[in-house]
Amino acid sequence: MSLPMCDLHCDTATRIVLGVDLCDASLEVNLPAMRRGNVLLQVFAFYIPPSFPVGFRFATVAKMIEKFRVQIEPYSDEIAIATSADQIMANVRKGRISAVLAVENGNAIENDLRNLEKFHDLGVRLLTLIHAKSNDWAISSNDSAPAFDGLTDFGGDVVRVLNDLGMIIDLSHAHDRTAARVLELSAKPVVASHSCVHALCPVPRNLRDELIEGIGSSGGVIGINLFPSFLDIGYHRFATARGGELFDELSRRERQAGTDVAEIDRLFQEFKVHFQKVAPNTEVGLARVIDHIDYIASRFGDDRVTLGSDFDGLPILPVGVHDCGAYAELVQLMISRGYPEQRLQKICWDNFVRVFRSCCG
Repeated sequence: MSLPMCDLHCDTATRIVLGVDLCDASLEVNLPAMRRGNVLLQVFAFYIPPSFPVGFRFATVAKMIEKFRVQIEPYSDEIAIATSADQIMANVRKGRISAVLAVENGNAIENDLRNLEKFHDLGVRLLTLIHAKSNDWAISSNDSAPAFDGLTDFGGDVVRVLNDLGMIIDLSHAHDRTAARVLELSAKPVVASHSCVHALCPVPRNLRDELIEGIGSSGGVIGINLFPSFLDIGYHRFATARGGELFDELSRRERQAGTDVAEIDRLFQEFKVHFQKVAPNTEVGLARVIDHIDYIASRFGDDRVTLGSDFDGLPILPVGVHDCGAYAELVQLMISRGYPEQRLQKICWDNFVRVFRSCCG
């Protein structure tokens, strides 16, 4: 069975901007792998770390987006940026992959609502509100002592402007209270592009049932992250004990790197190598990914869940997964669990296209 796949989040864009070719097998999202996995829609996130200096955030991300467009242009017959659902479906008919642009970390707007419109003009259709550290207007899931109740008045303005512009609000990395406030305010469906289920792996980054219900009630969808530490609490405890300090060291070195995107990427690649040595994953495979899909689909409905890998942004992947070509195996495993084609079509493709059309047109 060959089903179209969508993936709500990867961090591959930074590497492409830095000159790695889209066909390079070192990328976890590369053109040959996308063809093997039948990935016809990929959300490419443009990320800046919380430490990125004020005054350089918006301009840096805008330049990254422009460079990304240049870098993928040689492959325009195979992949094209899509800003509407009609463009996505037109690309499918032409046999092209749709690249949807996202900004990961609301810091990038520099506390200026006008920058949201500028990102929209650049083709961005999804904003991840926050990342690993709270900012002036939104609280991160990592924050154990929030300075305010999830979202400030300015944060509420961000929600309303995103709704008005036709951009999707992404709650991954958001604190529970931030997510709850957004769900109260948003008139459009919201997503958690790369998150997992708290009931199966109780870590702060994962979604509790009430938030899964809230996202579903908004008409939105949750993309399941492939990070073993979000999929399995046993591995999370092992990895935290063995490699937890590496995250702190990475953050410290990112601060030292300032605005040097190439150095920040080099530090992350180095971090991955160290992490995989000290906290190898020998047990958490694609079956555990399906457990999280099952949990949401069985309790909240098939139209509430999809995939959001976080490829090229994770220190380690599930056993046997090397790139997005693994989605072909994932589909076969879901079939073996009894998922019929109609359910798979919803989960693998229809759910996010529905949200995209509702929010972006």
